[in-house]
Amino acid sequence: MKKNILFSLLLVVSTGYAQKGKTYYSLADALKNPAKVYVLNLSNTQMKELPESIAKFSNLTELNLSNNQLTAFPESITQLTELTKLDISKNQIGKLPESIGNLVNLEYLILNKNKLLALPESISKLIKLQELSISNNRLTAVPESIGKCATIQTLNLNNNKLTVLPEGIAKLKLLTTLDLKENELISLPKSITRLRGLTTFNVDNNKELILSPEQEKFKKKIASPPPAK
Repeated sequence: MKKNILFSLLLVVSTGYAQKGKTYYSLADALKNPAKVYVLNLSNTQMKELPESIAKFSNLTELNLSNNQLTAFPESITQLTELTKLDISKNQIGKLPESIGNLVNLEYLILNKNKLLALPESISKLIKLQELSISNNRLTAVPESIGKCATIQTLNLNNNKLTVLPEGIAKLKLLTTLDLKENELISLPKSITRLRGLTTFNVDNNKELILSPEQEKFKKKIASPPPAK
């Protein structure tokens, strides 16, 4: 009897793990039992609009909508508060809603190759964010509130139209990668040299950028780390 009970428990546990590890590629299939869907990949489907039914996936942790034809960020996504990873790159999105701050469990937010002009102040509510990637957009500025995303390790802002960065960026003490290449930066905040954890710091192809002597020294130090002992 005990063996049967133990076997049943193991079966339930293993089934649960298998379910969490499964990736759904069809919205129709996923909607058959939305509460048991944790990973949903709807990339490369030529999707122009995300149906409101996406909000039914209350336990969803990963959502991939990359390489579609979305022109607006679907508000319904912001109800998926268990999301840890959202990839909505390679679309035509021009604006993020303030409600994106509802996604408090996000660790990875990938927005590359869209048409974003700005980031909402509510980005500061994503306090678990480890990677924020917004390359190949049309950003002209980054909000000061970015400094509240204290867990960010990778910040990718290359190929935008940035002319300045906020001083608050120096509060990202865990940052290891900062990619700013191919923007329109004129200067960098003095505080940027406080980012002692940086191992990758790219400001190439900012034609008007002038670095202070301290910033030049900081950049060279990252580019040429001391030999391992």
